[in-house]
Amino acid sequence: MLSDDELAEIRRRKMKLLMEQAQKPKVAEPLANGLVNQLHDHNFWETIQKTKVALVDFYGEWCNPCKALAPIFAELAQDYAGKAYFAKIDIDRNRRIVGQFGVQSVPMVIVFKDGKMVGQLPGLRSYADYDMALSQLVGETDSSIK
Repeated sequence: MLSDDELAEIRRRKMKLLMEQAQKPKVAEPLANGLVNQLHDHNFWETIQKTKVALVDFYGEWCNPCKALAPIFAELAQDYAGKAYFAKIDIDRNRRIVGQFGVQSVPMVIVFKDGKMVGQLPGLRSYADYDMALSQLVGETDSSIK
């Protein structure tokens, strides 16, 4: 049988743990790590199925507009850390996934919600264009969580 002091210590530790958990911000998108992640044919669907909101940049190493999109995408990933997942996939090395979406020009950003494609944003666009689309999707996700 535990003594009163031992029970009090267990309660104190449990209360401390609960308080720490309560202070941590809730993450709407667990995979949203603030980075642009690299996807491949072998892990594409497995990863996308785990996301609530995801943007995937279909790019080519040789594509100058794709290179110009990279810093915009990186900034968006940081700004939406914990809210949206960002990834890129090389069209020359991942033909199976590229074929599934019929990507014929790059850059092509495909937007996913709950593991399903909900839109495409072809060509190089401004930060504001992606931000507007994301704020609508993340807003819908936030309201459905409450």
